[in-house]
Amino acid sequence: MSNVDSRALKGRVALITGAAGGIGSAIYGAFREHGAHCLGVDLSAQGDIAQCDVSDAASVEQAFDACARLGALTDVVHAAGTVVLGPVADMQPEEFQRVLDVNLTGSFLVARAAVRRLNDGGTLTFISSQAGLKGGALWAAYAASKGGVNRLVDCLAEEVGPRGIRVNGICPGNVDTPMAEVAISKLAEMMDSSVESIKARYVSGIPLRRFARPEEVASLCVFLASEQASYLHGALLSLDGGELTR
Repeated sequence: MSNVDSRALKGRVALITGAAGGIGSAIYGAFREHGAHCLGVDLSAQGDIAQCDVSDAASVEQAFDACARLGALTDVVHAAGTVVLGPVADMQPEEFQRVLDVNLTGSFLVARAAVRRLNDGGTLTFISSQAGLKGGALWAAYAASKGGVNRLVDCLAEEVGPRGIRVNGICPGNVDTPMAEVAISKLAEMMDSSVESIKARYVSGIPLRRFARPEEVASLCVFLASEQASYLHGALLSLDGGELTR
């Protein structure tokens, strides 16, 4: 959000999961640019990003304990996630379970730790997906996991709203990230097509005719944590260039 003050998050303390990924790293950078003290965590530790496996309860608790050293927690953005593509008929149970473990159980574990530690008046934002609003062929595991995340947002909004903790979900469509590139390459392989034709098909279905930039997701996260979004709660915000209007 271009009209969010550059110091809108000054003095706030945030934990960002998936902070080494395409979207997560943009969120981590944006929060710091807007004045927040941040701990970024990811399955793969690199640079100033600490290690955390969101599907493991002990690992999540350790991450939140480490963040407490920065001060009283005010904001959590849960961006960690994974994807497995394929038809239901061919998918192995362990593949489906792994997506649920990371995307859905991971969201629960992060949410549980967050609401136990967040100050009243804090924020919790989930990076969900357009796939959680509408599924499609070959996306069953991912769509099912993100649909569960969206229902978790609904429930948490009721539970922690009385404390003034605002919980929202962002549902991006296609975003220009390494994970999207891998997914498109896999789809091209499964459909005996080219990466260029698969991407062109997706772009043609987006009224804005392009993928989102990670920074556009990050700016919405900053807005949701700021006072400008003080009455936005329990929302699932579709950030898809208008794709679901079609």
